[in-house]
Amino acid sequence: MQSVIKPPPKITISEWAEKERVVSSEETSAPGDWHSDRVPYTVGIMDAISNPKVEQVVVMCAAQMGKTNAGILNPIGYYITYDPCPIMVVQPTIAMGETFSGKRLTPMLRDTPCLRGKIAPEKSRNPDNKILEKSFPGGYIVIAGANSAPSLKSRPVRVVLFDEVDEAPDNLAGQGDPIELAFARTNAFPNRKKVLTSTPTIKGKSRIEAAYNDSTRERWSHQCPKCKEWSPFSWRRFDFETMRMSCPFCGGAYSRREWEAGGGMWVAENPEHNTKGFHVNALDSQLTWDNLVGKWADAKRLAKKGDYSKLITFINTILAETWEIKGEVVESHALETRREVYSAEVPDGVCVLTMGVDVQDNRLAYEVVGWGLGFESWGIEYAELFGDPRRGEVWNRLDDLLARTWSYSNGKRLRISRVAVDTGGHMTPQVYAYCKARQSRGVYPIKGQGGDKLPLTRPSKESREKGLFIVGVDGVKADILSWLKIGQPGDGYCHFPKDNDDIPVRGYDAAYFEMLTAEKKVVVQNKKGFNVYEWHKAAGARNESFDCRVYARAALRIMSPKDDIMLKRIYAAEPWAGQTEGKKPVVTPEPGKRKKRVAGKNKIAREKGVEL
Repeated sequence: MQSVIKPPPKITISEWAEKERVVSSEETSAPGDWHSDRVPYTVGIMDAISNPKVEQVVVMCAAQMGKTNAGILNPIGYYITYDPCPIMVVQPTIAMGETFSGKRLTPMLRDTPCLRGKIAPEKSRNPDNKILEKSFPGGYIVIAGANSAPSLKSRPVRVVLFDEVDEAPDNLAGQGDPIELAFARTNAFPNRKKVLTSTPTIKGKSRIEAAYNDSTRERWSHQCPKCKEWSPFSWRRFDFETMRMSCPFCGGAYSRREWEAGGGMWVAENPEHNTKGFHVNALDSQLTWDNLVGKWADAKRLAKKGDYSKLITFINTILAETWEIKGEVVESHALETRREVYSAEVPDGVCVLTMGVDVQDNRLAYEVVGWGLGFESWGIEYAELFGDPRRGEVWNRLDDLLARTWSYSNGKRLRISRVAVDTGGHMTPQVYAYCKARQSRGVYPIKGQGGDKLPLTRPSKESREKGLFIVGVDGVKADILSWLKIGQPGDGYCHFPKDNDDIPVRGYDAAYFEMLTAEKKVVVQNKKGFNVYEWHKAAGARNESFDCRVYARAALRIMSPKDDIMLKRIYAAEPWAGQTEGKKPVVTPEPGKRKKRVAGKNKIAREKGVEL
């Protein structure tokens, strides 16, 4: 027992690896003793993990450069040998965790002498050695999947080693960020250790890039043979014809051998940060620069034909950089600067008011939108009602909005006709209960579903009983994006109010427009190689106002599948609201249908919630 509880010796992980680690035949063509001089950049990574003053380490690295050995396997070997404790290894999926256990961890435990025998062989049916859980004197290793909330909540651990974090979902089954779920397991240990490793993916969505940016931001660098300044290898400074890398300081160009003659070291951009972050690309790998040029040429050739798959792979896995997708986007500032002063709460031209409600854990965000001919729209009011949706107070405040009316310049008033409340998140039962009691007032629960169309379906008996509508949000988002890009009032144009002394604050500030434009439509290649559209949001960005606008649009469709015809009929019913007799539009009757009398049109308008 004394060997377990005594303080660990003053030895680093890199020193342990140099002394003890044996690399197995399963992971290299040249198995045998670990030699750090073959991958010198791994030394700083390993030593940061074993540094008791460092709690978190981030490794953004090209593929096949030893990040799993430096960031996961060698630390495991060190902790088993010198500092036993509970360890959690997180892979993107449970299946990948099983592969890691069988193909990487088990061979290391088998072939490294100081680890051999510490964990019983799997074939012994020993309960202390399962595929996803292995015990050793003084600690254990549990292997979890970022796609499995139960595996991330299994037990307290002191060390979390999270591999390929960019493959982890943003929100795990509505239970939150899997990285935070895993890190929460370490809270009971003051000497906790957290390690994140990954190749990066898409700019703005990459978890490893975001973590790296919030760190010391260290890059593996080399000394210029001439000016003696240190800089990392960069593809942008590489000359394909001469196979030389230029110096960003003096401009001199040298071969790889000349650059590496002076060795390498980690150079930090933000050395005072308490999180250690490391970045190294494949220009420092075992691959020759000739080989890399060939891969680049092949990727560029396919990209010219519209196939970006290899170019994306090169950027992510060779250069260890994020792929920046150029998508359709509207600038928030452009929308903010075109705000206008309304003559009343409800401008002339609005036929119908709808509301979209986005439910968060501590608030309800809502937007009231006015709709006119050709889907011209007017933002009426955006706000957030703070309060716990598990309690009644915040829903009572939403009831107040449903009971409210908004006035035109001529004094006539209009109330909200339909409300769409999102059931996503953690408050689904509360949303169902609220909407069910208010369906007669036009309040419906909705659930978003991927797809370019705008279906409004109730796919099951249970959904019909709850009044649930399934909304194809991709199609709605595409509509809204196209409308936001329209520059002149008319069909599809989106109006936004500017606050003034006569009309209360409406909530259309800079933050509103940032959220409204937080997502962009991009083209990506799916697993079958086909180009598809996806909606991407930058990591950490809020998009509540965009969601509310989507739901308000869905609420209009709930009023009538033929909402464009409905708007024309309501508008032409009689001179109401701010319109005058001489400006009513001419409405062509639908084929095969007689033009309805004015009395009939008035009835339709009243049914849709319009106060005449």
